[in-house]
Amino acid sequence: MSGRKGLAVLCAAILLLALSLAGCEKASDTPPPEAAQAAFDHVREGYTQEDATLFTQDFSEVMFAGHDAEWYLGVARDLKERFGAWGEAVYLGAQDSQYTWRVSFDKGKLKVLIVLDEDERVSGLWFR
Repeated sequence: MSGRKGLAVLCAAILLLALSLAGCEKASDTPPPEAAQAAFDHVREGYTQEDATLFTQDFSEVMFAGHDAEWYLGVARDLKERFGAWGEAVYLGAQDSQYTWRVSFDKGKLKVLIVLDEDERVSGLWFR
């Protein structure tokens, strides 16, 4: 096998392994803290109802540096257009003050990561 062909086979194998493991995250044995669950629920409900106030209800001031609640709702609408309705969610666990869920949408699965600050306010939100 030539060097390039071998490298291509190795890259393909790694890609297939990564794709097969992508949906294999194990649900956490412990539930999220109350503040993290409440923030997640408000983001989910705001996404579903297209309600900017609800979506950003638990956001800290740092989240509004350069963006307002309507801007975040626009991002949620873009996600909704691309991925569809919010479905089942599984809490995967926490690392430091970062709490992660795997959410099934109509058109795929994403991880939703919420970071809480020392006042238990959302200081980071990612859909990956």
